[in-house]
Amino acid sequence: MNVLPVIERELRASARQPFTYYLRVLGVTALLLAGLLFGLEQGFAPGFGRQLFGRLHCALFGAIWVLVPMLTADCISRERREGTLGLLFLTPLKGTDIVVAKVLAQGLRAMTLGLAVLPVLTIPFLLGGVSWADAVRSVIVNANAMCWALAAGLLASAWNKAWLRALLWAGILAAAFFLILAAAVDWFLLQALNAIIQKRPGQFEMNWDSVLETGFLLANTLMDWPGWAPVSLGAPLGKTTICSLVALVAAVLAAGAKTRRSWQEEPPSRRRVWLRQTFCTPVLWLSFFRWWMRRKVERNPIGWLEQRTWSGRLVTWGCFAVLISIYSTVLTDRYFFRDANHLQETLAWLLAGSMAMSAAGSFRRERESGVLELLLVSPLGEHRIISGRLRGLWGQFLPTAGLLLAVWPYFSSFLPGGSDAGAIVFFAVTFLSVPVFGLYFSLRCRNFLTAFLSTVAVGLLLPMVLSALFEWVRWAYANSNSRFSWEMRLCVSAAIYQAILASFCWHRLYRRLKKRAFPLERTEA
Repeated sequence: MNVLPVIERELRASARQPFTYYLRVLGVTALLLAGLLFGLEQGFAPGFGRQLFGRLHCALFGAIWVLVPMLTADCISRERREGTLGLLFLTPLKGTDIVVAKVLAQGLRAMTLGLAVLPVLTIPFLLGGVSWADAVRSVIVNANAMCWALAAGLLASAWNKAWLRALLWAGILAAAFFLILAAAVDWFLLQALNAIIQKRPGQFEMNWDSVLETGFLLANTLMDWPGWAPVSLGAPLGKTTICSLVALVAAVLAAGAKTRRSWQEEPPSRRRVWLRQTFCTPVLWLSFFRWWMRRKVERNPIGWLEQRTWSGRLVTWGCFAVLISIYSTVLTDRYFFRDANHLQETLAWLLAGSMAMSAAGSFRRERESGVLELLLVSPLGEHRIISGRLRGLWGQFLPTAGLLLAVWPYFSSFLPGGSDAGAIVFFAVTFLSVPVFGLYFSLRCRNFLTAFLSTVAVGLLLPMVLSALFEWVRWAYANSNSRFSWEMRLCVSAAIYQAILASFCWHRLYRRLKKRAFPLERTEA
């Protein structure tokens, strides 16, 4: 039992990290906010427990897919960066033993999230309408999501050394595994439905739309589709659980084998060098490229740090290319303009999340590499450091945000309900203010996940909650009729709150830089 001391070591290390306790607070806060928004929308009347339970389960289900891969993405790659992975292999441990210890520690750390939100999930039972079958389905669905999310983080951490690359791959694998889970549930349910109605197996076929619909219903505990009424969900969910456990075991074995092979640092292979020289080295308009980069470093040396590497430039033009590809695809659908605003809002939220992630990791990189200390002793003042970094972040996402905000009003003019001016104003302010929140929390927080989640909570969620509370109080007590719609007032007031909070964070960011009130030591992932 050589793995037991490693498990104890991982549990002790997790217990010493403040984010372990912040995670529970964030989970409870997210479910309380989801319940509050549900109450403002529909109220807490008796009999609404089932709808509230579905909303809370959806928030927990989404939190698992977002937080668990992020928690696990750096568990092995951190050992490689710190050089402690080789020390573990000096013992009789194998690669699989190390990965098993990591899985158990991170899985227990993620399970505390479910235990922390358990008191909140009892509220729908008090309202009534929730059966024990709904609760069991919720537990099974969340357990399946936990297995796949852990597998995504493990594979990303075993195949990457840099924490940012591991985090990106964890997100990509989590999205792919979510679709695989939805496809598996959809397959087993359709097979059960075909067997019950005694039709030929090809009567109901699995396609892309059915997989997406199943993924949406997984977030609502499979409660609201009448087409599944004759199907007993026990057997399909049981088969899906077995597949999820098999996938987690396969991920542990693959990560263990990769960890055993890659624990020792080696120079990059000839293939990797060729790929980098072929696809990541500028070859066209070299004179213009050198002039452009020289102009950037002369006008904004702090912002130049964001685009000095090919990966930083890839973020700019990669997001722009993805947005153009999405628009080129959806415009071929004849029914696109019936529900175009929902697509625009989804793209805007994804872009805001990408900006929050990039800004939340900005000063963290400088703290780890020591560049921030050099900037503070340079002739550059605090205002110039902040404004230069903000200009760099705005310039990094300017092509994508500009295209989205330019196309959105044009598309909205073709809709029967008119333009969605309120949402456009809100996201325009969001794209300007989110980098401010991200920079402040990247300087204030030691952990990247804490900085990112704080940026999302304060910069995106808190203005919406304050705006909803204000509009609810205004509707309940003022009883004033306005010529603007409720959505318009909600978005505009949220943008105002966002601008106020951003100005406060700007002031606090300047004071922290002025007083050097931030950790300069190497941070933990």
